[in-house]
Amino acid sequence: MPEITLASLDDRQRKLIENARIASGCGQLGYVIAVTGEILREMPACVAARRLQRDAQLRQFERQGGLLAKVKGWAGVVAFLLSPTPKHAGQTLAAAEKLLERDPTSVPALKLLADAALELGWPETAAFAREAVRELRPKDQDNLIALGEAWLGAGRPAEALQLAEEVLRLRPVDGPGLELLRQASIAQTVAAGHWDSIGTFREKLRS
Repeated sequence: MPEITLASLDDRQRKLIENARIASGCGQLGYVIAVTGEILREMPACVAARRLQRDAQLRQFERQGGLLAKVKGWAGVVAFLLSPTPKHAGQTLAAAEKLLERDPTSVPALKLLADAALELGWPETAAFAREAVRELRPKDQDNLIALGEAWLGAGRPAEALQLAEEVLRLRPVDGPGLELLRQASIAQTVAAGHWDSIGTFREKLRS
């Protein structure tokens, strides 16, 4: 299943999203979570519903005080990762969603969501999850590289290039950062159609 835009939803689902946005503005977070959960059960590749749900989960988590949920969330992540049974993308996705219901600030759960999304061919969902990790851990170097790669997969080379440059300002000889810079530079050049400027990018890489 490819990723779903709002325009791809049916009239009922679009109306539910509209109602959820109104409810979010009124602070009716439980309703928002329930409605977006219903949509995601039908259309798990709908990034707009997932973003709306996450905003409500975070606000509810903060409102309720999340220490106990955080402890349970960590326990759930450990149990899932240590499980001896083979895990396919659907199982990983379901586990990540369940863990994030308990603790939307769980970085391991967000990374599980990103991994599942990549396996399912949902680069925007993977980028969404990696962006959420970045908000929580802005200096997580591995996540920054993974975010840049997800942006490339989603056809967003300019953002990936900017991120690579940020990484390299802090660590100029970072191998993954240099590779991300190279891939993003090529992708942006191809997207723009400026083949005659490839030499400029090569000079930039050499420097």
